[in-house]
Amino acid sequence: MKQIGLFLIFLITPLILPKAVAQVPDNLKLFESITDIEMLIKQNQVQAPPPQKVVQTVIQQKDSIKHLTFTVVKVPLDSLYHRKSNGTLILPDNLYNLETLSGLTFKDTIFYNPLFLPMIFTGKILPPDLSFYPPKKDDTYWGLLIPQEKTFAPNLLRNEFVYKTRRNFYRKYPDRVKLSIFHFDSLPTTSNDKEVMENFNPFKELISTETSYSLDAPHIEGVEIKRRYWVYNGEHSFQLSQSYFSPNWHKGGTSNININNTHALRMNYRKNKVRFNNTFEWRLSVFTAPDDTVRKYRIGDDLIRYYGDFGIDAFHKRWSYSTNLDVRSQLFNNYPTNSKELRSAFTAPLYVNGGIGLKYNLDKRSQKIRGRRTRFDLHLAPISFNFRYIGNENVNVKRYGIEEGKNSKMDLGSTITANLIYDYNRYITWNSRLKYFTSYNKVEAELENTLNMALTNAFSTRFFLNLRYDDSVPPDPKYNYLQVTQLLSFGFNYKW
Repeated sequence: MKQIGLFLIFLITPLILPKAVAQVPDNLKLFESITDIEMLIKQNQVQAPPPQKVVQTVIQQKDSIKHLTFTVVKVPLDSLYHRKSNGTLILPDNLYNLETLSGLTFKDTIFYNPLFLPMIFTGKILPPDLSFYPPKKDDTYWGLLIPQEKTFAPNLLRNEFVYKTRRNFYRKYPDRVKLSIFHFDSLPTTSNDKEVMENFNPFKELISTETSYSLDAPHIEGVEIKRRYWVYNGEHSFQLSQSYFSPNWHKGGTSNININNTHALRMNYRKNKVRFNNTFEWRLSVFTAPDDTVRKYRIGDDLIRYYGDFGIDAFHKRWSYSTNLDVRSQLFNNYPTNSKELRSAFTAPLYVNGGIGLKYNLDKRSQKIRGRRTRFDLHLAPISFNFRYIGNENVNVKRYGIEEGKNSKMDLGSTITANLIYDYNRYITWNSRLKYFTSYNKVEAELENTLNMALTNAFSTRFFLNLRYDDSVPPDPKYNYLQVTQLLSFGFNYKW
């Protein structure tokens, strides 16, 4: 009996349910019947042409009366809206904002509402402003001189409402969306604002020629630019300082003229993982010596130096396996005041230092301040040597920590070398160099600091301070093992 009852229920339900459902109005079906263009075309092809209504209009002029007759064809939209005498539909005012369409006529423009267009799935389900961060509470219209209602803000809000309505329709009624963009053979191309601004040319349609000529591109022989593995740069300065004291100056003093010149040449090689850096430096300072009865001038700072390092990139892009060599000496003879005893000369002394280890390189430019740059390299040589040589018999070898009767000395130990070039801006540069060698019994350390302040492209002020510590030489009564030299000068400066 239960099976017979269920069979009768399934048999009677399909006959009763359509009538019950038909009594409930479905606004969604009405919306589809208006906007489904494919269904309307099929109905027009099967059904008879819609009824036509003949309307006669009488126009009276001065001399005669004319009868005008025109035909109005009814379409499905006539069941919703009325028509004017000229045949156009009378749409409600709330369908769209007529204030934004002032100055336009129906003859020039077709008005439509996106809500009444056919539902075609475009794949745009996610909102364009999707974000996983909490929204900002800042007022986007703060500080505007034009009120919000006088801008495009209301139109943007209306477009956003249309977009959300269609997106919600996709979600709630996916079975009612019959078409998608993949059903069309050709689709209009869409482009973003950046492509339009780059490709759009407003003068293309304004300026045109009646005939067009095709111009072949001229043949130009290409030039292959080879990569440079050697990079050269240098720095040169010539500075002058002068002081004068009258014979009756209350504190006394000695008038003199001081001339300083500095030259540095750098040649750096880089290819793949191989690095080879070379630096040649020459410093010379000459000043007048009125108090010296033996000679009219004296040599102050005299240095010729070569520094080179060869390395191969190691475990990090800034670290490399490296070996370095530092050779220093002077060019001219140097004597004490009022004495003919030779203190130093060419290759007397001669310092040679070398080692094997690791080197760290850093070259960083500031992203905020133009011209600010930091260049730093650190060389750690756990295995190194320090060699001293006196190549002139008239020079006292004890002054340089060499035993009497010998002219050279070799020490083995470790060396740390660091070089820093800091460009504060285009006009101020600080150069610093540190060398520290220890044989685990004696220490030889040297620190050089140079501050260049460029006044113009050619003139600059230079401050130089050199500190040296060597406990292998006899100590000085005042400074002990510390040696100090300082220079402040003004003159020409040139970089390339």
